[in-house]
Amino acid sequence: MLVNEFVEIYNAKRFMSTPQGLSEKAEWLRGELQIKKYIPFMEKRKIAEMVVEQNIEVVDGIKKYSNIDAYIGFIMASVMAHTDLKCSDNPIADYDLLAENGLLAQIVAEFQESHNEIDILIKMLVAYELDDNQPGVLIGRFLDGVLKKLDGASGMLKEIVGNLDLEKTFSEENVAKIVGLLNK
Repeated sequence: MLVNEFVEIYNAKRFMSTPQGLSEKAEWLRGELQIKKYIPFMEKRKIAEMVVEQNIEVVDGIKKYSNIDAYIGFIMASVMAHTDLKCSDNPIADYDLLAENGLLAQIVAEFQESHNEIDILIKMLVAYELDDNQPGVLIGRFLDGVLKKLDGASGMLKEIVGNLDLEKTFSEENVAKIVGLLNK
């Protein structure tokens, strides 16, 4: 069920703010959303990889991570994986709808431990990805590029020198001209 449809159904319920009403609300949420307290590790890993992949961008050879976009993606992907809710084309609107109706925190609390594990995986993957931004790695990448260009230039120079007629180029007459130029 889409988030907006779920929120409409929830708002029609009108749960009381008493302890009993809050307990009924929690029980209703668990049943209505088919909340899973745990999802398999590989599913958590896929969520973490998707969030990191969608939020890393390379600018001028430096990897940058968009924490704000990643946060929304992480929360909504976690909610979708642990419940029967489906996101619309606008996950930010879905996030806001759940949050403004006081549902987001309560839903996530139902699978908090599993949610925290995904968060840890995301932090590990981001650290791994951003390791490429270390000065040693950047300098190494630069030097590799320089060496490749030099290697290409040396190949061209070898070809040019290989085609020279050294006897003709360094004849007595040409050497005398070169020496004359150097003595000036």
